[in-house]
Amino acid sequence: MKHIKFFQIIDEATLGEKWLKFYQASIQSYRKWFVQEGEFSRPSYQVCANAFEQYMPEFLPFWQDLIKLTDANDLEARLLSFYCPSPYVSGCSQAVWSRYNPILVRNYDYDLDLSEARIIKTKWFDTEVIASTDCLWGVLDGINEHGLSVALSFGGTSDRGQGFGIPIILRYVLEFCQTTEQAIEVLKRIPSHMAYNITLIDSHYHIATVELKPKNITLVSHVPIAVNHQGDFELSNYAIFSKSHERKKFLIEKLYDPLINIENFIDSFEYAPLFTDNYQEGFGTIYTAIYNPTLKAAEYRWPYGVRRYKSFTHFEEESFWVHY
Repeated sequence: MKHIKFFQIIDEATLGEKWLKFYQASIQSYRKWFVQEGEFSRPSYQVCANAFEQYMPEFLPFWQDLIKLTDANDLEARLLSFYCPSPYVSGCSQAVWSRYNPILVRNYDYDLDLSEARIIKTKWFDTEVIASTDCLWGVLDGINEHGLSVALSFGGTSDRGQGFGIPIILRYVLEFCQTTEQAIEVLKRIPSHMAYNITLIDSHYHIATVELKPKNITLVSHVPIAVNHQGDFELSNYAIFSKSHERKKFLIEKLYDPLINIENFIDSFEYAPLFTDNYQEGFGTIYTAIYNPTLKAAEYRWPYGVRRYKSFTHFEEESFWVHY
């Protein structure tokens, strides 16, 4: 069965009408998701405010500005914090190619109907950021003007704890960090409500993968690969369903194959086992992102040869349909 999705690439330095229009079109769907376990399962406004003040104080006034801009009620204000939200699950494969011209490459695997399908360049604080979005103002993957690049993949378990949705944490990383080391310290400090694997590279080519677990358990390594399990041998139902171990093995083989070049490596993300077309079950590859910390630029690829190149010096807005 064929699928189609509308993508937008947006340039909006400060919060304004473009973001607000998207919020207004999306908020009912987000509300339904947010209360799926009951409204009182979600933390109160004051608990959300206290969490921002404790872990991301720079975001507290920003969150309050979001509430004013959207004229949010109490439920929507709590939703906009994305503190202890409802669970959500994505796939994803990501790896850093480190020979000659280091880059971060990732496939984003998710439910096509639930994808925001937006790439936006912003300057909400003092740093320009190009990122694919989720959670209305969060980050799935992206790069900032310093060359710091990040991507997330689901950690493979349904365990939850007290923490923020990971896209909000990655937004914080890109807004306030310049190096991989700074990003690691942030990821150690701010709790994530579910398990995720975060891959990082900066303009000095420092590479790390951070495995986050609920209850603020963090494991940092220099392994340049992340898929949908944590540790070497974890075999969760999700890892089996998503072929996580097969994808990791494939990535290792590609990274250490002396006969392939950077373009061969990127192209491998367009084929199985890294690429999946399981859209009917909500686990299909939606796009491939390539982040180049040297050029401080990004490339995005979709099926059937759709490609877009974006940088902080050359960034044009556009909208288009993608066929799957």
